[in-house]
Amino acid sequence: LILWLLLSLPLVVQFAFVALAASLVSRVTEIPEGATSFYSLPQAGILFAAYIVFGGAIWFVARRIGPPREVLAIRRTPLGRAVVLSVLALVAGVVAAAALEPIFHGSASQKLELGPFPGTTASLIAVVLSGITITAGAALTEELYFRGLLYDQLGRRWGIASAVVGSAGVFGLAHFQPNAFPTLFALGLILGLLRLRTNSFWPGVGVHAANNLLAFIVLLLALR
Repeated sequence: LILWLLLSLPLVVQFAFVALAASLVSRVTEIPEGATSFYSLPQAGILFAAYIVFGGAIWFVARRIGPPREVLAIRRTPLGRAVVLSVLALVAGVVAAAALEPIFHGSASQKLELGPFPGTTASLIAVVLSGITITAGAALTEELYFRGLLYDQLGRRWGIASAVVGSAGVFGLAHFQPNAFPTLFALGLILGLLRLRTNSFWPGVGVHAANNLLAFIVLLLALR
């Protein structure tokens, strides 16, 4: 029980930080809700800082379990094989999303349509910072947690199948988007299998970042 409470700590810390930071910042300036927050520099700053806090909490927990690099699967893997498998994983993820979206409408449920671009310097910085956070920050820290820390502990206790499926399930649930769960779960399974085949979390970071970048580009192209 203590171990699983420890494993949940990074998620709890991240959510608590976002809630506290948003509460404090809202006392000074207005923070818009929803997708329009991509234009809000305070909101973008909170999101960026939240992933730094998340990463720090992951490293803290990993050190309590064993050698952090081993626990988190921060290890080298043959480049050529990793690239081929990563490309296949990315294609599989895109195909899965395309197949599941018409059924569950996961993207639509997240209401990610952006309004007119305000045209201010602050809003431009906010969009750039949000893009960096979503593509690099989220990919790095989420892979460290789901395909690193969580995958490792599930695999050690209940086997590889539990590691792949369990980490994918928690990955989907942690986004708190019921309609998007099937797509996120499918992506989690793909990333878990990639982690299994490469024995490293790095290829998953690349695929996760590419997937998020594609989604962010689509979002920007839909600007009105």
